Amino acid sequence: MNGRTYKLVTGIISLFIALFLAWRIGLWLEPEPKQENPAPAVPSPAAKEPPFVTGTVRKDLNFEVRNVSFSDKGKTVEGIGIVGFDSDRSDLKAATVAMLKKLKEKVPAAERIVLTLKPAVECPLCAMAQAAWEQGKVALRYGIPSLEQMEEANALIGTKDKEGKTVDRPRLYRPDRETFVAGLAITQAIDAARKKNPSLGDDQLLEQAAAATGLNYAVARRGRDFMTAYYTADGYGEESFNLPLP
Repeated sequence: MNGRTYKLVTGIISLFIALFLAWRIGLWLEPEPKQENPAPAVPSPAAKEPPFVTGTVRKDLNFEVRNVSFSDKGKTVEGIGIVGFDSDRSDLKAATVAMLKKLKEKVPAAERIVLTLKPAVECPLCAMAQAAWEQGKVALRYGIPSLEQMEEANALIGTKDKEGKTVDRPRLYRPDRETFVAGLAITQAIDAARKKNPSLGDDQLLEQAAAATGLNYAVARRGRDFMTAYYTADGYGEESFNLPLP
């Protein structure tokens, strides 16, 4: 090997070593990926059995009716109507009418139909409305607030009530997906903890639910308080209207 060839080989080896070292140093200096907070484990809201009826009110408003049961020789029908978690009261009324029509078509013998409207079957604190149809009339009790009711309730936060106590309640707003998913996870975890040990108090249930979901205790408490204040089943007024069905 002459001197020129020796220098060429030595240069190639040196270059290879330099590139290898640069690659290793780059790995050492590269920051570790950030560890995100664990997302709450939320069971799928999909029910095991297919829905009893489904339908579409409009492009962005679909519904299902699940967990249907019959009594009084099939004359009374009860079920859970599934709608979007962020539906407003006009959506609930429109969906209720559509559900009742579908159910009456499928069960012509029905003389009374009772529905609980929820965004998920498994959510223990998510009742958005209660509806009952009988003899051509519907009684619809709202479980979520209107925009006016939210504004009125929020305006009282921090003020004094009749007894001189400071009003301390969750601020109401139309929930987004993140709010609902976190709230759903914590309410399901609380429900599971209560079933496992009915003797636990509210604070103990919340502690166990926070640990089960991986949420910070304060975040879990806000989620629980919001869900119980926003979704009340029938605490925000009612209306009645005629709905003749064949």
